[in-house]
Amino acid sequence: MTRSPTRGAAVALALLGLVGCSTLREHFAGPDILFVATPPAVTLEMLRVASVTAEDVVVDLGSGDGRVVIAAARDFGARGVGIEIDPVLAHTSRDAALAAGVAERTTFLWQDLFVADLHAATVVTLYLRDDVNLKLRPKLLRELTPGTRVVSHDFGMGDWPPDRVVRVREPEREHTVYLWLVPAEAAGRWQIRIDDHEAGTLTLAQHYQVVAATLTGETGAVGTAEGRLRGDRLQFTVDGRTFRGRVEGDGIVDGTVTAVNAIAVPWTARRVH
Repeated sequence: MTRSPTRGAAVALALLGLVGCSTLREHFAGPDILFVATPPAVTLEMLRVASVTAEDVVVDLGSGDGRVVIAAARDFGARGVGIEIDPVLAHTSRDAALAAGVAERTTFLWQDLFVADLHAATVVTLYLRDDVNLKLRPKLLRELTPGTRVVSHDFGMGDWPPDRVVRVREPEREHTVYLWLVPAEAAGRWQIRIDDHEAGTLTLAQHYQVVAATLTGETGAVGTAEGRLRGDRLQFTVDGRTFRGRVEGDGIVDGTVTAVNAIAVPWTARRVH
């Protein structure tokens, strides 16, 4: 990434959905952020931290000279999309991708990052500013599928805590790489079934990927504990039992619950409020 701001036809169509830039730079409402190139070692670490593979669509917001997008395609086999508000840098990026032999796997759009359609992304990379990240955060949470990886060079996301932080030492200074997994929406009251039997109510309060779980049975509250989401994967331990499952809309599916020294049994839940 460079700015301090699947496969086949299905992926191609998704990438086309990202197109839609204005024709004049002065019409863009997005931020002007001084272009500062991310060192190659930091670029590679960002893509490694995000566990990029050939199945990914990597969208770099504020893509500068295109180095993150090009590295994603060249070194990891991914498809890459750069969103760049400076038309000269967008043109430079296309030339660089052609020279690197990855033009067919990369797209560079002259566009305001705040109007870019991010639904196709599986990884989003950033090198913007704290204030821009905060302004961008609602869009990321709204448009990205749970489990999408967001990686930022040096700048955080306010009170959204990162899932991982990595330091990269370069000759001039130390760089910080932050990783977030977009969490599913799990908050609410859920009716649960354990081993195909009604088993009470689960109430989940959520602060990004951190959840507080309260399990209430027929005789009252059983217990409250903190749990976590990793994308759509939910886990918490309450009353000596560990619950794992996947949040899918208003359902929790593929669940198992395990007590100490006991075998796992299936559980599901349906959101009722």
